[in-house]
Amino acid sequence: MVVARRARLLWTGAGGVNVLLVNGGYTLMLCALVARDILWLRGTLVVAQGVLALYAWRIGVSSIAFWNVVFVLINSAWVAKILQERRAVTLPQELRLLHERHFFALSPPEFLRWWRQGRRETLRDARMTTQGVFPAALYFMLSGTARVVRDGRAVTHLPAGHFIGEMSLITGRPATADVHAEGDVEVMCWPADELRVLRTRDAALWTRIQSAIGQDLVVKISREEE
Repeated sequence: MVVARRARLLWTGAGGVNVLLVNGGYTLMLCALVARDILWLRGTLVVAQGVLALYAWRIGVSSIAFWNVVFVLINSAWVAKILQERRAVTLPQELRLLHERHFFALSPPEFLRWWRQGRRETLRDARMTTQGVFPAALYFMLSGTARVVRDGRAVTHLPAGHFIGEMSLITGRPATADVHAEGDVEVMCWPADELRVLRTRDAALWTRIQSAIGQDLVVKISREEE
């Protein structure tokens, strides 16, 4: 009876509030760690660390309260920056259509930032990938047609709106086919070395790029089967 009475006092008094605060704060921290969107991650951390700062202040540990307040301020600044970037981006008409059709897995700011890392080129009767060799770059076709040849046999033709050289980036293996530009083909080009650095530096962005590539692969496989 005495133990039960003390337990009720703990949960209904100041001790109970403290228990709720510390458990609630760390539960929110866990939610932040599994969030895929950077805005949700930062926003959840603001709330979680604010709760933990309040808990530390209530139990009289000023150093823990201080550092959690610092973390709240840092993450609040990031939330404000991310919201500003997402509101400020207006894609040009041409890029807006590309984003809606092929890159909708990326947010407009992410798409624009990645797009600007590439360079626009016009290839004339050039070989973009060679079977058995790691491609030097990832291409996205803006206009023209490419011929896909595997083991000396023409497999299919790809129109604009497809990636070239993406399989090696995903699998880490050499290209499985030769891809030739037929006539003039306009492309966006990202050097493979730079994309490997991006994959390490910004895993969240790379995951969304992979999603766009995966959607393209599904369409390509359907074309080959037909």
